[in-house]
Amino acid sequence: MTDDNIRQIWSDAELDAALAHLHDDVGDDVDLTFARTSLLTAAGAEPEAPPEPAKSRGAWRWIAVAAAVATLTGGLVVATQFANRAAAPAPIAPAATLPGLDDLRGVDLPIGPGEFRLTTSSSWMEADKGSIPTTYVGTQTELWIPADPAGDWHLHSTLTNTPTGLQVPTPRMEPVPVHITDTTGAGGIFPGMYGGPDFLGSWDAPTALFVTNLPADVQALRAQLIDAQRGLGTPVRRGEENSPGAAVQMVRKTLELGLARGDVRVALWRALAGIDGIVTTPGMPSPDGRIGIGFTAKDGGTLIADQATAQLIGYTLPRKESIGGTGIPSSKVLPPVSSTPNVPRAPNGTAIMTPNLPPHSSHPPEERNSMAESYTYSVTKTDR
Repeated sequence: MTDDNIRQIWSDAELDAALAHLHDDVGDDVDLTFARTSLLTAAGAEPEAPPEPAKSRGAWRWIAVAAAVATLTGGLVVATQFANRAAAPAPIAPAATLPGLDDLRGVDLPIGPGEFRLTTSSSWMEADKGSIPTTYVGTQTELWIPADPAGDWHLHSTLTNTPTGLQVPTPRMEPVPVHITDTTGAGGIFPGMYGGPDFLGSWDAPTALFVTNLPADVQALRAQLIDAQRGLGTPVRRGEENSPGAAVQMVRKTLELGLARGDVRVALWRALAGIDGIVTTPGMPSPDGRIGIGFTAKDGGTLIADQATAQLIGYTLPRKESIGGTGIPSSKVLPPVSSTPNVPRAPNGTAIMTPNLPPHSSHPPEERNSMAESYTYSVTKTDR
């Protein structure tokens, strides 16, 4: 996020003018950061700065924004393709066998023909960085993926000050603009998401084909997380390794879809833990209070994995002023924050990996963060 993008709720005329300007600027170098920033600015929330490491709102937010921008402007958002190239095996750092990782279990929900995987995301982020106190705005997103992931995915997202299971710290006093994205896309390729006729997906735009072809190979995945030169919102310079924060974003955007197989999820967490600059913390609470294993980049955000299923259940991004120091070497592990196990429940006979959460969680918001997000997973009979 930047200090010079503080905006109030836009009028219809201002929004029309911005969208007209957006249409004029769309070109071959349009990326997820540009599209996402346009919608967040129009919504009155402060957009995030180009990530260093990548600090994006995630694949869902980008898909929602890209679809909305493409629909309103008639433009195309170009996603840079990153195919799963063969990578030379690399040594795994000691962090890959730290306590807690050995207990990760890649349990998948049973799903039958005609059913849908439903991933629900609740989040909040800074809206007006210059305000005193800092104010925040929330997002609620649902993504349905059919049992055959090559079929039509359904995405529904809206801005809200009451995301399910989260308490927004210091919500905006102004009414949150009603912006709803509702779109479908075969195999996860939504309107406005275009990388050419041979696009397979990428780490920042994971599709059904991309995710289902990821190997359950820790060394190969670690090599990709370190060396992927294209497909990120802000690619590193050629010849340099990706930062730990960039690796965190790559894992986040892939796992937040809820599509990756259990063995791939376990391998991906182990691969992330094996990267220098990643700190693992057993017993870390997610934004909605569930307990998991934290994976923190010394220069960026934290992912929380559910130990019983290896699903991504939480993400936090610290405020810029709280990021500093050299971090803890990846060979170290922090003591557990809590020993309370996270036991998956299945209320009302519905298969679900994480418990249903109350509309407003009593878990106190962490205002030292600029963003927090939680994820739950279930199987449904319809995509509505």
